[in-house]
Amino acid sequence: MPIRKKNIVGLFVLMALMVGVKKIFEYAAPPSTPKNCDFAYPTVFDATKLTNIAIDVSEKFAWEQRGGVMNDASCLNKTSVYGVIDVRSVDDVKNALKFARDNHISVTAGGAHHSMGGQSFSRGGLVLDMKGLRQIAVDEEAMTVHVESGATWADVQKILDAKGLSVKAMQSINIFTVGGTLSVNAHGIAHDPGSVASTVRQMHVMLANGEVVVASPTENADLFHHVLGGYGLFGVILDADLDVVKNEMYDWETTYVDYKDFPEYFASNIDGNDTFGLAYARLSISPSSYLTETAVHVFQRTLFSEEMPPLVTDSHTALERFVINFSKTGRFGKRVRWALEKHFVPSSGTCISRNNAMSQKEVCLVSRNQKMFDSMGYLRNRLKDTDILQEYFVVPSKMTEFVDGLRSIVQKNNANLLNVTIRIVPKDSVTALPYAKEDMLAFVLYFNQKLNVEESSVVEKTTIDMIDLTASLGGTFYLPYQLYYSPEQLRTSYPEVDDFFAAKRRYDSEGVFSNAFYEKYGGE
Repeated sequence: MPIRKKNIVGLFVLMALMVGVKKIFEYAAPPSTPKNCDFAYPTVFDATKLTNIAIDVSEKFAWEQRGGVMNDASCLNKTSVYGVIDVRSVDDVKNALKFARDNHISVTAGGAHHSMGGQSFSRGGLVLDMKGLRQIAVDEEAMTVHVESGATWADVQKILDAKGLSVKAMQSINIFTVGGTLSVNAHGIAHDPGSVASTVRQMHVMLANGEVVVASPTENADLFHHVLGGYGLFGVILDADLDVVKNEMYDWETTYVDYKDFPEYFASNIDGNDTFGLAYARLSISPSSYLTETAVHVFQRTLFSEEMPPLVTDSHTALERFVINFSKTGRFGKRVRWALEKHFVPSSGTCISRNNAMSQKEVCLVSRNQKMFDSMGYLRNRLKDTDILQEYFVVPSKMTEFVDGLRSIVQKNNANLLNVTIRIVPKDSVTALPYAKEDMLAFVLYFNQKLNVEESSVVEKTTIDMIDLTASLGGTFYLPYQLYYSPEQLRTSYPEVDDFFAAKRRYDSEGVFSNAFYEKYGGE
């Protein structure tokens, strides 16, 4: 029986709709299984060298995993390990360290494993899964929160929000553990004070010999300065006392400026202005305004006579996931995403409604806790790719040169740049290995790549070029990412690093603590 032309057209339309629906689902749906990270770059993973548990002992801790492999959020660092310990108490840490010393095994403490260069494990090493240590206690009189290192920032936020309090500083995503944040000396959108390290009153740290010591700016101060941003090389952070502040309501305003005008806009409107509780900016990735148009988001303190709204989870995760995944596909996707962010954010999903604040005149009201309560669930997807973070620091006067260089490097290498966020980072006078050696702007870059050698090499080349660019402008790069940089590049940005490594060996003379970062750059 002949097939009529209109039937053929109808069949093609139906097929197109089916493909479209499938693609929309693929872009919008959360993952149903863990991402397949059976890939390693730059070295090929050798499955014949998997570590086996060979020592028969009566352990005083629970194994979460014996032998096997670990990876991190990059999906590029598949590594065989001795095993993973399920830490539930301080004694678990102490016993695991004794086991490691007795059997000459290196140890790394880990949390969410979002450092992307193997900083949370080492080949053949023992990994302490710290997520079981998550007790939290608030001291409202002292305005501090006592947090065990395995607690996530989301855990902390929920408890503080119920008491009308907020963290003073944290990472921009709340899925990370507090111990991990302190180990990498992270920062977020709270431009004052900047890094989380500056908000730490004291910590309890277990040294390699099992001794627990208090570290603070006045007690064991040298250890304090090295543990913060120490990548777990000096001891295991057990808990910390952190500064908290009052939760408050902000009027969220967004202004668009040219990237060349941002340093002056920042100096005139944001720097030193105590009315702003949070501030950050974002560069356009749309082809029509590529890395030129800059959205400046400021959150101005405002009087609020109503009851502070409780924290709510994001109700638009599927849509946000679709939009960001669509932006990975090319120029049109990036144009659509920037247009949506420009015209529909802030949206009803973040701002409280007029009905909830009839006496307020502000366009968008959002609490401090709500704005900082971001799990970025939309980044979890079903695609066969990975998203790579990088971060670079330059002084405001060098921003134009930096962005022009970034644009040139990304276009030359054909890297898939998805996002550029600008944060304000004051000078770091707390840590032994500071990335902000003076008041600087942080440029957080977000790349997408497929899990193959070709696209991995593109990101590697882009990273090396970006580090050279930043160094030429007197800037630095953030260390918790891929280890693509050379020892010379490391020492150019961090001339203190050899003193840092010497201090590590002084505190850990037996070499108990290690990770991929130290093994590549810190060995004698």
